[in-house]
Amino acid sequence: MTQYSRPNEFDLIKKYLSPLTQAEVGAALLRDDAAVVKTKKNYQLVVTMDTLISDVHFVEETPPDLIASKCLRVNISDLAAMGADPAYYSLSLSLPDSGNVKYDASWINTFSQGLAIEQDLYNVTLIGGDTVSTPGPLSLTITAFGWVKKDCEIKRSGANIGDLVYVSGTIGDAYLGLSTLRKNNIKIEQPHLNYVIDRYLRPQPRIDLGRRLTGFASSAIDISDGFSQDLGHICTASHVSATIRASDIPLSETARAMVEVNSKLLEELISGGDDYELLFTVPVKFQKNISQLAKELEIALTQVGNIEPLLDSHLVTFLDSKGIKVDIASSGYQHF
Repeated sequence: MTQYSRPNEFDLIKKYLSPLTQAEVGAALLRDDAAVVKTKKNYQLVVTMDTLISDVHFVEETPPDLIASKCLRVNISDLAAMGADPAYYSLSLSLPDSGNVKYDASWINTFSQGLAIEQDLYNVTLIGGDTVSTPGPLSLTITAFGWVKKDCEIKRSGANIGDLVYVSGTIGDAYLGLSTLRKNNIKIEQPHLNYVIDRYLRPQPRIDLGRRLTGFASSAIDISDGFSQDLGHICTASHVSATIRASDIPLSETARAMVEVNSKLLEELISGGDDYELLFTVPVKFQKNISQLAKELEIALTQVGNIEPLLDSHLVTFLDSKGIKVDIASSGYQHF
């Protein structure tokens, strides 16, 4: 464990973070105590926050630009689930003063460049935050802000009996990526290895999908802690249950090939988390609209089950291809 030098707090902010605020005059180049932003008529402000910690949410040796990408994208994904357009974010950056990774000027520069790329990609702007030194580990907290038209936000609590359950993209790739990074006895050959690691480090917030689901989706959530657990959150908030056809849950070619070799892996993929796909419910009358939306956005939107009455405390039931109940853990990722 060695100590190293880096810019002081004010030089760090001026050189690396202030340039990220130039698109928003209310941020005042981070020279004031707080940012002042204008409200939008007939819109509501959606606010979310996530903290990422080294060796909990990413391995310590992850390149700083990829850390920047992941920490911003997971917050933007929350906005997507609400049907909101991302606008601003604030960043609390706790940098270790010693350790195996050198959090020096070079690290900070690469990290800030990664943020700049993500800002351009998702049309967001840094407006404030905090920087501190810590004995460790590296910790990053982002608060993201987005706009949604008044009374058009998509909540977890709107699912109704008879609704169809949909999921975007594919499930389980991020779990495979994390497992390989942590060397959890999962072997994946190239080029599939790079694909699953990228899915873990660079999730794809479904901003366009979330925006277009407004008016169709009765509820939505982004899959951060696992398909089964996050669907349970919708069921809890909506006072319903769900029945899911496990064989219909969309998997990538890489994941499906691995499940064919080891069928028990499916449970881990469903519960693994870090997918950041959208899981949502839709009234049957909008089924054709969702099919059309999938074509327009060129995103796989797979109908995997149905919303049913809540008869007991069991929220999510999984069925195999023959309609027989299968046991799949709903615990997902536990933060405590």
